[in-house]
Amino acid sequence: MSKEDAYEAAKLAALNVVSQLSLATQGDLSEIAQIVKVSGFVNCASDFTDIPAVINGASDLFVAVFGERGSHARFAIGVASLPRGVPVEIELIARLRDEG
Repeated sequence: MSKEDAYEAAKLAALNVVSQLSLATQGDLSEIAQIVKVSGFVNCASDFTDIPAVINGASDLFVAVFGERGSHARFAIGVASLPRGVPVEIELIARLRDEG
């Protein structure tokens, strides 16, 4: 898979996360106060070193969807394999708005 295709795979993984956030907030993404942390895992060969560029696909999508609230801390790690052979896995911590 090319780096560009992997970037798109990270965007798709992030879109799936946004879908889960939408379910958790009953469709009201304004309830998300901040994307706090993104953890990105890239299924890659041991000599691939442009892992952050792949995870930029997810980071860019979160900023596009949430604006400033989508800015976040993150880490990106290359791994030898991921479940079901997927190219990218994204984990996210989000803070909800206070009820008060």
